[in-house]
Amino acid sequence: MSGPLTEALAGRIPPAVAIMRMLLAGARAEAVQAELGRLDAAPNDPVLYDLRRIASDRRGLETLERLVAAGADHAPAGSPEAGLTGVRDMFDRLVRVSPTASVAAYSLGDEARLAEATAEVVAWLAAQGLLSGKPAVLDLGCGIGRFCRALAAHGSRVVGTEVSGGMAAEARRRCAGLPGVGIVRVVGDGLDALRDASFDLVLAADVFPYLVGAGGDLAARHLSGASRVTRPGGAVVILNYSYRGREADARDLPVLAHEAGLRLIHADPAPFRTWDAAAYVLCQAARG
Repeated sequence: MSGPLTEALAGRIPPAVAIMRMLLAGARAEAVQAELGRLDAAPNDPVLYDLRRIASDRRGLETLERLVAAGADHAPAGSPEAGLTGVRDMFDRLVRVSPTASVAAYSLGDEARLAEATAEVVAWLAAQGLLSGKPAVLDLGCGIGRFCRALAAHGSRVVGTEVSGGMAAEARRRCAGLPGVGIVRVVGDGLDALRDASFDLVLAADVFPYLVGAGGDLAARHLSGASRVTRPGGAVVILNYSYRGREADARDLPVLAHEAGLRLIHADPAPFRTWDAAAYVLCQAARG
């Protein structure tokens, strides 16, 4: 049995994430369906039922195949400049294949699955007390604007920044007419264009893995920028710091956060039912 299926059946990752991992690793739709069809150790297992149900969506599996063919690549870059260029170009390609899958491959291009995962993250933010009092929100690397849309009703204003022109255009389309929501195209090398202490919440969902992968001081620069633009009492939320593994993140993130004037106050390796992201909440460190 493939590793992702073993992890899903053990309850360690969501079923859709397991199928996503198989397809991103190069498995074809037919092979995924055939492997699931051969499993009979626990035919009444609800996880196995979900795996088979998700894999029965041939259109969704083919969407991921097209994403792979378009070059969905998380390989480290040779330089920060090359990394930023590669990320921008990759997401320009992927958003043309499927806007939905381009920001969450585990959605398999299904809008309802993406909406469910987005709503779960918003509910988690609310449970952490981060959406009280109509915060001003910065959605760093907003992609197609799914969190900008979802947070519009919770915030006094929401600003989404995005390095990919294709993604930014899709975000503007999806957020058109929403009061207090703005999408800004950025270079991606930092937050220098944003004012000091202008946001109560900075959200970075699946953004830092690409900054870490690009190398150099990009991740540190964005952490420092997030600290600078966050108001006293505000928070910086990072959903996935890197794709290197939880041990590396647990070693590096607190150190870099401290250097940026931030303090890690909450870490959860698996807070979501629909997505395998790790969550980190940081606040400004006490000064003086």
